[in-house]
Amino acid sequence: IGAAINTGNVGRGDTVAVIGCGGVGDAAIAGSNLAGAARIIAVDIDDRKLETAQKLGATHTVNSRESDPVEAIRELTGGFGADVV
Repeated sequence: IGAAINTGNVGRGDTVAVIGCGGVGDAAIAGSNLAGAARIIAVDIDDRKLETAQKLGATHTVNSRESDPVEAIRELTGGFGADVV
């Protein structure tokens, strides 16, 4: 959780993309949520992990087996991309 806030410098209103929803990714999602990120995009190949990511605060999920995550993130952010990855 501290890595999202301290190392990633996630702040209120940021858009965060988390690639991989294992233990570290889930902690990054929870930390980003606590830091006040406006949009948290979780990317993984496992739908169960993406469901857990939503429970931890992910506002959007992308299954990278089904769609290109870069294009999906661009679409979700109106072409701006993420502030923190």
